[in-house]
Amino acid sequence: MSEISVGLGLSAPPHGVSQIRVSTPSRKGSVDGGSSIRSASSMQGLLQAENGEAMVEMDAGNGTSGFKQGSRIIPDSMTTCTQSLHTDFTFIGHEWSSEVEKASLSRHGTLLTTNATPSRNAAELKSILGNSNARLKPGASIVPAGALSSVESTSLEQAKPRARVEVDVIPETNIFVHGGYINGIIKIRIRPRSRTESEVLISDGKIRVVGFECIQNEEKRYTFYQQSITLSEASPSAELLLDLPHDNEGFYAAKEGVHVLPFSMYLVLEGGEGTPKGTISPHAGIAIRYIVMISVKVREVETDRRSIAHFYRDCEVWPRLNPSAILSPAAQPIRESAAKSLFMGGSGKVGLTASLHRIYWIAGQQCCVKVRIINKNKKTIKNLTLSLLRSTVAYKPNPSIDVEESGEHDADACQTSTVQKQVSESVLEMGQRDHTRGHASAKGWWAGVRPEETTEFCHFLSIPSDAITIPRARLLEISYTLRVTISAGPLASNIHVVLPIRIINFLSIDPPPSFPR
Repeated sequence: MSEISVGLGLSAPPHGVSQIRVSTPSRKGSVDGGSSIRSASSMQGLLQAENGEAMVEMDAGNGTSGFKQGSRIIPDSMTTCTQSLHTDFTFIGHEWSSEVEKASLSRHGTLLTTNATPSRNAAELKSILGNSNARLKPGASIVPAGALSSVESTSLEQAKPRARVEVDVIPETNIFVHGGYINGIIKIRIRPRSRTESEVLISDGKIRVVGFECIQNEEKRYTFYQQSITLSEASPSAELLLDLPHDNEGFYAAKEGVHVLPFSMYLVLEGGEGTPKGTISPHAGIAIRYIVMISVKVREVETDRRSIAHFYRDCEVWPRLNPSAILSPAAQPIRESAAKSLFMGGSGKVGLTASLHRIYWIAGQQCCVKVRIINKNKKTIKNLTLSLLRSTVAYKPNPSIDVEESGEHDADACQTSTVQKQVSESVLEMGQRDHTRGHASAKGWWAGVRPEETTEFCHFLSIPSDAITIPRARLLEISYTLRVTISAGPLASNIHVVLPIRIINFLSIDPPPSFPR
């Protein structure tokens, strides 16, 4: 018995997948012209099987054991099969690599643990950020999570009196937009060892961009955005730093000296952890912050002690928005109405209607408000005030009020405090109603609203350039409302309505050009 290899449309079998083999008796060509394994007609089935068009079928009807064309196969089926095999084995390889990486991280710790609990996330941020002056606590370290917390902690290299490895990140700018590139240079200094010091190995570095919110003078922090990339992916020059090959844990022999590596990191729109929101510091103790950070793992050869060298710089990351969708008029105007009688103005009421043609506005621009006033009162409406109010809500976690005892995972188990502040105002005073004899103009453009009059007009309010709406992630929420108020004078009661408004930054709809280095 001999075996004949039959390919099923695969130029090469995937790793770990054997070729399909068909066993057949060994036979020479037939002298009477009958079908045989080496005849042209009997090879047709093998040819179509090789091209992925048909299966192989034994031809026993001719008194021989040759081959003939078998059942047809759907043309796309083999491509799909090939893609499926490739996908399966790629996934298995990725899963194995991920498990090795996770095991290594759990044994020796990492700067920012993926899917960490809020309390651990805050503790990790506190360790790597340092105090208000970015100074690290002497002997600071990262403790492995979970049941492996008894394992020796991983120290921070920058917290040592004499660091063996020092790193720095210097971006080209401090303002970035989601979907763009972060370009800059990485500096890594490997200090020459003394006679009493062990040789050190370093891992492939990692560049991170992290966004987090802070309340209570940064006592409470929460990470809502994070992206990372290995140094070798961001900088082709990284191979000049490392002595190949690496060991089974991914550590390389470090080349002593100062290494300057240019890098480019793309902020992917999808696939990262969270979405950037922009930055703001509404008042002391509350802020939205971003950092760009480089970190390198260090291992001493003789003692096997682990440490992490890291360094960060503050930056800003803004979301990318579609201007045609954000700035298009709403399907229905955003409208609010109110009506009431005024003191000493009789029984008639004054009606106020204010509207916005869209909900999103850009920080720094003039917001147009359309106003309609129906005056059935005896008093004249003499002024209009537009006010922009900012509400800052801080959510302080409080597990003791968690009814379901879900602990820190319940974002609603918290105490809230709200601070409201007026950040912009525009007052429209009634001008001179009747022209003066001998004058070609009069003071002001708005003549107020007299009794039994109905007036429609527009007025504008300047939005502060640093205003930004921040939706809640866990600890912080910043929202804005626009209050429209009319009055008949200082002693009369007023009428007001409140309109919702969302504010974005101009960088989100018109980001600066960004290209890789």
